[in-house]
Amino acid sequence: MLCFGAGGSAVAIALHLINKQDPADRPAKFTMVNRSQPRLDAMAELAQKVGSTIPFEFICNEDGERNDGMMAGPGSPITDAGVFPLRGVAWEYNYRGDLVFLRQAQAQKESRNLTVEDGWVYFLHGWTQVIAQVFHTEI
Repeated sequence: MLCFGAGGSAVAIALHLINKQDPADRPAKFTMVNRSQPRLDAMAELAQKVGSTIPFEFICNEDGERNDGMMAGPGSPITDAGVFPLRGVAWEYNYRGDLVFLRQAQAQKESRNLTVEDGWVYFLHGWTQVIAQVFHTEI
């Protein structure tokens, strides 16, 4: 698992994978890349606190070309030259602004047989769940 960013969505994904009952459903390794060290440190502390059996690697980096190289393994802070892994999943959690990562993934969707997810659907799902809790109704 290669995760660019260490914000709330990244932490939620990491915790979800850590808590998978079947070890076969957990990644063999989780690499988290972020532009600033404090968020990486917080995630490292959290992984240790919950007793993760997934080996984590935390990389502080904002160089798109270096990120391209990391993605060549198994994941925008990549350049247009970055090649997505075959049959990979590219999930853009952003839903506004310049969605470069989404555009890059969509450009390789067919040639790399990617599953590409858009952050807008993620955003809408999250907010509908909040609204459902506030108004005590199922959406």
